[in-house]
Amino acid sequence: MNISQLITPETTFCNISLSSKKKILEKVSSELAKSIECPTEEIFESLLSREKLGSTALGNGIAIPHGRVKSCNHATAVFLLLDEPVDYDALDNQPVDIVFAIMVPEKADNEQLKCLAEIAKVLSNPSLVAQIRNAHCNAALLEIFNKATEKFH
Repeated sequence: MNISQLITPETTFCNISLSSKKKILEKVSSELAKSIECPTEEIFESLLSREKLGSTALGNGIAIPHGRVKSCNHATAVFLLLDEPVDYDALDNQPVDIVFAIMVPEKADNEQLKCLAEIAKVLSNPSLVAQIRNAHCNAALLEIFNKATEKFH
């Protein structure tokens, strides 16, 4: 699965203003619900349950919240660049401004689970992260991510 296929212009948001981790998860849940046709609350609970196991913040201002829901039949994602970083309970104590949230089917196969690792690998590139942080609109943010993932496929 090509991770660039997980996000679309409709699921990419640049310079969005959210004030807390909870608000981020609510926004992500709302947007994922549009793609998955699943109640927003069910997605939110899945993301929140995963966060209770440990923060999905990778460090360096990046978080990859993720979860599973029954009504999801294929991996889907939402990509956010916040206008201001927010506290996300990251192990490095750095606030988060880049959020790549992914929802997979309840019985996700290995290919779908590999998406998480691939996203983490892509977002571990410092020059890419700098480009993402300098994106000025949704289209630019999507293009930067898609170009970065081309080398993986």
